[in-house]
Amino acid sequence: MKKIFLLLVVSAIAFTSVNAQEHRFNSELDKYCKTGIKDFKTIPKERKAILDNMAEQLATKKYIVFACKTNSRRTLMLQVWAQTSFYYYGLVGKYAFSIGDTITSVYPGVAEVLTESGFYCTNQRNVEPSRYVISISQEYPLNMLSSKNEVGTIDTSKGVVVNICSDNEQANVTTNKGYINLPYQSPTQFEETAQEKQKYKDLNHQIAVEMLYLAERTKGIIIEIRNTSDY
Repeated sequence: MKKIFLLLVVSAIAFTSVNAQEHRFNSELDKYCKTGIKDFKTIPKERKAILDNMAEQLATKKYIVFACKTNSRRTLMLQVWAQTSFYYYGLVGKYAFSIGDTITSVYPGVAEVLTESGFYCTNQRNVEPSRYVISISQEYPLNMLSSKNEVGTIDTSKGVVVNICSDNEQANVTTNKGYINLPYQSPTQFEETAQEKQKYKDLNHQIAVEMLYLAERTKGIIIEIRNTSDY
């Protein structure tokens, strides 16, 4: 059994294991998800192929791990949207994590753009590194999004490891064989400029659309596997 040791594990957003149809998202977030689903057609062909491969693997595995050298922006947004998308499509028992090589704070722009999408985000002040409680509606228990310096293990037979950064930003975990490469442009170069807000909005939308697509494809493959096994 292959295992990869990690020095940083970011806690997953632990939603109750029920289908999305049983408990509605708050209306603003639900609307954002529906818009994202309509935009599946905007995903480039080459990225769809990668997402389809991820879905094929995730259908028979328990979790997905997004990795970069640091995890204060893209990886955290991917963790949030992947877990939210699993919940939206009723994928019980699927979890999303994000990892990096260093302890990092959650960049405030991440919480801001997620709030604008419809999430409930609250900064836990006077805590370093920064932490946020985040949830999809007021009905659910508050869940923590934060970086932790822990020694843990990821069993790659049960998880999909995804590098989301360029080559010079890769986390140590992606030096191992078997990871998937799905890069996203870093928004850091636009911070403290007039373009920052729009770049974060664009990145957030891209991630939301692609993670919703991933969840839909994963659910479809799981249904196909179950139907085949019934014969």
